[in-house]
Amino acid sequence: MIEEITLSDDFFIGMGGRQKTFIHPLDPSKCVKIAYSGNIRDVEKELRYRRICADHLKNSLLITKYFGTVQTNFGTGYVYERVRDYDGNTSKDLGVFLRDADAGKIPLQTVENVLMKFKEDFLRECIVTVDRNTANFMVQESPKGVYQVRIVDNIGTPVLIPLVYYFHFAAEWKARRMWNIWVNDMFAHFPNAVSVELREKLFSK
Repeated sequence: MIEEITLSDDFFIGMGGRQKTFIHPLDPSKCVKIAYSGNIRDVEKELRYRRICADHLKNSLLITKYFGTVQTNFGTGYVYERVRDYDGNTSKDLGVFLRDADAGKIPLQTVENVLMKFKEDFLRECIVTVDRNTANFMVQESPKGVYQVRIVDNIGTPVLIPLVYYFHFAAEWKARRMWNIWVNDMFAHFPNAVSVELREKLFSK
């Protein structure tokens, strides 16, 4: 039994507002998140959501798998599926993907295909999220030329009695509202990648 794993800059992937993420040193198909600020409210919020909505999430195309905790040289680590492309490298987050598309590095048809698929999956699964940060979404290319957006962080809600966990109509309403906020944000920040025409296709009526 492994008592502790050692994380270092060699395994560092990135950091958010409250967590650092590392490649699992013993299993590159997984990553380890560390609540570096000592504040684990986001972790607790997500694990509560995963626990209550386990049946709903078990077949999700969007949500990464969670494998439990591990002790590290930085304290308790939370182990998740690592989102990788066909070449083994960590996938781009949605913000990087859209910036590249906005700069003409990614074909606009690819952008449309990715976002329309994301819309279909998100509105079908009605994942609960309260964050607008594009870094919480990864655009996974696996196999080559086939894309799937994955949600890697900040799922769930801090609401004490979350109706969206128990009533599908509430989750569906919240998902459509959040989706349209994202569409407007993408249109505002990446106008070359998300045109007026694409915005209309993406918007959920």
